[in-house]
Amino acid sequence: PAIQPILDTLRIQQSQLVRCLLAALPPGVTIPVHHDTGEWVKHTHRIHVPIIVPDPTRVLFRCGLAEPTMDRVDCAPGHVFEMNNQAKHAVTNAMPSNYRVHLILDYVDPSFFAMRRSQNCPTRRIALRPGEIITQTRRSIDRALDAGTRTHPAFLILGAQKAGTTSLYEYVNQHPWVVRAKRRETHCLDWRWNSSLSSTEERREYCLNEYYHAESMGAYPSLITGDSTPSYLLDYWRVIPRVKEVFDHDGLRFLIMTRDPIKRAVSHYKMVTSKDGTPEQLAVRGSEWRTSTLEEVFEKDVRDMKEDGLLPYWDAETKSFDREVFDAFANSREEDEAWERYVTTRVPLHTGSYAPLARGMYALQCRRWFRSFDRKKFLVMKLEDMSSSSSSGDDGGGGATGGGGKGEQWAVDRTMEHLGLPRFTVPDVEVKNKREYRDPLER
Repeated sequence: PAIQPILDTLRIQQSQLVRCLLAALPPGVTIPVHHDTGEWVKHTHRIHVPIIVPDPTRVLFRCGLAEPTMDRVDCAPGHVFEMNNQAKHAVTNAMPSNYRVHLILDYVDPSFFAMRRSQNCPTRRIALRPGEIITQTRRSIDRALDAGTRTHPAFLILGAQKAGTTSLYEYVNQHPWVVRAKRRETHCLDWRWNSSLSSTEERREYCLNEYYHAESMGAYPSLITGDSTPSYLLDYWRVIPRVKEVFDHDGLRFLIMTRDPIKRAVSHYKMVTSKDGTPEQLAVRGSEWRTSTLEEVFEKDVRDMKEDGLLPYWDAETKSFDREVFDAFANSREEDEAWERYVTTRVPLHTGSYAPLARGMYALQCRRWFRSFDRKKFLVMKLEDMSSSSSSGDDGGGGATGGGGKGEQWAVDRTMEHLGLPRFTVPDVEVKNKREYRDPLER
């Protein structure tokens, strides 16, 4: 009731209020020139109502688009004013012994609620208990009693390598409620797995706190984190048991990117044979392919798959495909067993120079993941659908080529829905991890 006359004067409904508080500035204190940031700032109006200001001449409140052009604002009680808190502002209380007290109101326009519904994020009001503590960041606000209710990570981009996983990860991390992992590709479940730890609890703590900000994020359950490690999709036999051991997978969501298998394989070959990169990157890529042509690398992978019984429908001598044999073999127990032999013997750690063609056999890779977790946990997209650009040439897997796709924003909207986050407009849709290579197929 005490503030209702103010709301009536401003023609604001109580449902439009985002924040209402009394701000007391101690005597002799200056808040230096700054501007407010945070997800809500661009949506709200900021109203100041001076309440206790014994000597307004000794309160210097300035606001303006830039520091040199800031104007002084009268802070006498009864002078209600709106300020643009995205602009520069500062305040000094030069009174020797009195606090300066303002009532501060933040409110949104009525159209805000329809906009939030369109973003898959309808607003809801929560009645706080007397004395209840809330925790706030520039991007979120949470109840202290909800601390620790969010499990981490919330998502894993499993692969495939060279299919746009870097771009998707960077797009997702532009969302205000997403906190990036300490490393984009953590590899904490494959070649960085710490086998020296003796208990599940030790391994869980190692993964969560070495590679994610899990401990510091505990107080902010509205925020999520995840990583993109594209080797996980193929290396399922190591990774799936470890996911189940160290992560709370009930709330975990998986993202899979695919790409034209031949274009993916060519991009893979060009990346690992490139001399560009840091010493660590060059070491991780491996040296096995650096003296081999693309054709030789492909032929070796075909031979490996043939030896393991994975390609009974392919005649290497005549380079012919037997559809009848394929139809009988696909989805059979024999195919499962052959794939298991290949993956458990041909997928090494500490090198990226392996399985150029097998990495493009998406159905076989996804099958193991789909059998291990609820299918609803997975979102599968094609790189070619994620791009609306008209770029040409090879991009190294950072984004699609040739254009004609549904677009980056389309892919991000689907991802946000899958992760249960509000939709947002991606500020930067530039292709990530893009590389320029000479096409090895050119003669």
